[in-house]
Amino acid sequence: MDFAFNEIQTDIQALADTLFKDLSSPDLLAKVESQPQRVDLSLWAALQEAGLDVVALSEDLGGAGLSFLEACLVIEKLGRYTAPVPLIVHTLATLSLAESDQAAQLERLQTTGAWVTATTGRAQNTLRLENGLVSGTVSNVPYVQGAQGLVVPVLAPIPALVLIDPRDTGIEWQNQTSTALEPQGYGILTHVPAIVIGSEEAVKVLHLRELAANAMAQLGVVEAAMALARGHVCEREQFGVKIGSFQAVSHRLADCWIDAMNLRTMALTAASRLTRTVDTDTALDVYVAHSWACEAGHRVLASCQHVCGGLGHDKDYPMWRFAVWSRHYEIMMGGNEFALEQLGKAITSSPTSAML
Repeated sequence: MDFAFNEIQTDIQALADTLFKDLSSPDLLAKVESQPQRVDLSLWAALQEAGLDVVALSEDLGGAGLSFLEACLVIEKLGRYTAPVPLIVHTLATLSLAESDQAAQLERLQTTGAWVTATTGRAQNTLRLENGLVSGTVSNVPYVQGAQGLVVPVLAPIPALVLIDPRDTGIEWQNQTSTALEPQGYGILTHVPAIVIGSEEAVKVLHLRELAANAMAQLGVVEAAMALARGHVCEREQFGVKIGSFQAVSHRLADCWIDAMNLRTMALTAASRLTRTVDTDTALDVYVAHSWACEAGHRVLASCQHVCGGLGHDKDYPMWRFAVWSRHYEIMMGGNEFALEQLGKAITSSPTSAML
């Protein structure tokens, strides 16, 4: 079997890499991070012009007619360059809307040129839906400032996925900022109008896609950090020789490579699975990718910072940014303990599938 990317997938990767490389350089990131919010509107406009924000949508809805896997290939490049745009949440939200019977809402939102955000709301989600109105609280909503729509689960009286207008006067937003300076929001909702776009199954799909997308972004971070560390140890000299020739250094980076390859395998497997169907086997693959994203991210960035010495902790050096974004994705996914807990539940529910 040939597991290589096809020509379209390769072209999408190349386009995304070129765009992010040109418009999300360390110098440009430093300028964006000096602003009140870490959002680059010019980069977002460039992504929209290239169609990279709607890769997974059908052509009827203005997309490229591809799949979640191709969207994740773009998200991997987002992670590689730690780009300050709401690509992950916009991809998740638009896919949820496209798969519902409310696709007309998506067309309306796309005309604004802004983005739609989404969250599974695991952190402090107390949202209830009664008579078409949502009340409660939700925390850590990414890029809610400037969003034209919010896709979020409600928990009661029954789980459901809804679309609300984050600009509604019934919402009081309090600004939050992640460890990587991602703008987020804590919302207090009081009788906010909502449109139901999915059942509990749609909530599950959103959650699995969120994990898979973050795993792909983590892969980009990990591989970028390794490339930076490799370049450093191939140039830095101590005792008259390149430090990359030291066994302690080369062996540690070899372990990083193994971690990165395991993460790549499982992240791509999860994204591919979610492109086709959602079942117990899919959940198993996603939670394995989730676990690898947390573990590999932690180990690889610790090692890469270590071999770079004090430079690896200097905020003027790109390694620091990779380190905080690696931690960001780990936190947003819930950590490895949560991954192992969910993996255990999935194995218990279908032990036969887990053995295959």
